Amino acid sequence: MKGQFLRRLMILSCFVAVAGLSGALPAKAQDGAEGKVQLNQDDEGDKPRVSIRPLVTFSSDHSLIYGGGSMLVRNNDGVYMSLNSFGLTPGTAVTAWWAFFNNPKQCATRPCSSADLSNPDAQASVVNATGRVVGADGTANFGAFRAVGDTTGANFGPGLINPKKAEIHLVIRLHGTAMVDNPDLLKEQLTTFNGGCPTGCVNVQVSVHAP
Repeated sequence: MKGQFLRRLMILSCFVAVAGLSGALPAKAQDGAEGKVQLNQDDEGDKPRVSIRPLVTFSSDHSLIYGGGSMLVRNNDGVYMSLNSFGLTPGTAVTAWWAFFNNPKQCATRPCSSADLSNPDAQASVVNATGRVVGADGTANFGAFRAVGDTTGANFGPGLINPKKAEIHLVIRLHGTAMVDNPDLLKEQLTTFNGGCPTGCVNVQVSVHAP
């Protein structure tokens, strides 16, 4: 499994190298929760920024999930993530969510926490990335792109406003046994925050990318 993860990182590294040749793009303005926010170009223009982070349990002890991890690629247009998850229950439905803290300097703690989701100054947003049915080996691999200002699948908030300076949490959420015999319910499980969970779904893993 570790070899598979490293191969995916090599592929993404190639993507980053190609993206770096694309040149700088003009700055964009997006409407945020508190009005129009002008995105600031940094000195590197639109050169992609890459971070690799471990995957940990969502519980208070944040235990390391060996073999799991994520890569995040940022440019001025948006963010791309690849996440490899281990230790999940086979046959369950899981979703991956973006948790954007567009103004992390206003969070009560660093890194930001769930308490900051209700803090308007942090300009937080929770947006669906993708969903999977966990394989027999307890693994699930995710890949997703989110453009600036795209609120498709948002649970709440303005989506991604500032891709270079946002603190971004990638959260794995458990939705119970995958309802593979009920396509409509399975779609809810894989695309909505509480799909298929009459008693409530639960966040199980997270990977945190600081600005």
